[in-house]
Amino acid sequence: MEGIAVGKCIHLLSRIEDRALEKFWKDAVAGKYPIIDLQGNMGYSLSDQDGMLFVRNDFTASTYEVCEFVFGGFFLPDTVQELLSKDTILLLGVYRKKTRNLLLSELDADARYMLDLPYGLYSFFALLLDARAGTLLDSTIYAAGLPCKENLNHPELEKFFLEHPTDIRDFLDLSPVKIKGGGPFYLNLILIDASLIPDCPAFFSELLQEDEVSPSL
Repeated sequence: MEGIAVGKCIHLLSRIEDRALEKFWKDAVAGKYPIIDLQGNMGYSLSDQDGMLFVRNDFTASTYEVCEFVFGGFFLPDTVQELLSKDTILLLGVYRKKTRNLLLSELDADARYMLDLPYGLYSFFALLLDARAGTLLDSTIYAAGLPCKENLNHPELEKFFLEHPTDIRDFLDLSPVKIKGGGPFYLNLILIDASLIPDCPAFFSELLQEDEVSPSL
C-alpha cells in the first residue's frame, strides 16, 4: 500500500500559517512536545514527576469557559509496536465541533496525558508519523489512534488483534465525546495500522466534518 500523507487526510492543517506549521514540526521532531491550533497559536506540554504529560490549551480556551480534565492513554497491538521502532512521531488531535478548531500536540506512546477542555463536543484521534519527512503535511501516516469503546487493558486481547486485525473496528467508538460537568473523563485510543483503514482520507474528512476528498484526475 502506498503511504498516505497527512495533508491528504487532515485538510484542516492547511489553514495554519506555513511558518507556524514549520516550527511546530521542527520542534516535534526535536522532541520538545509542541502544541498548535488552527490559528497558529503555539505552546508546549508540561510533564510532572510521574511522567504525566499535561497538554496546555490556555491559548485556545476563553477564561470564561468551564473546563473538565480528560485523562488519556494508548492501547498498542503488537503490530503497531513494531512501527514504533521506526523513526516516528506521535501526535494527538482534539477537534472541537462547535468552534471547528483543532488542537494538535506531540505525545509519547508509553506515557499518559491530561487535557483541560472546555465543555463541548469533541472528536479525538492520534497519528503515528514518519519523523524523517521534511514537513508535517508530507509525512506518511504509519498508524492512526481512535477512541476505544471500553478500557482495553486486557493482555488477552493482544492475541485476538494479531489473529483478526481487521476486526479491530469492533472495539472503536467514533461518536463525538461530550465533555460536561461530572468529570474527570478517561479516554483510551487504540493505534491501528493505517493500511487497515479503507479510504483513509475520506475517513478523516467525515470524522472532522470536512469536505469529501476530490477524486484524482
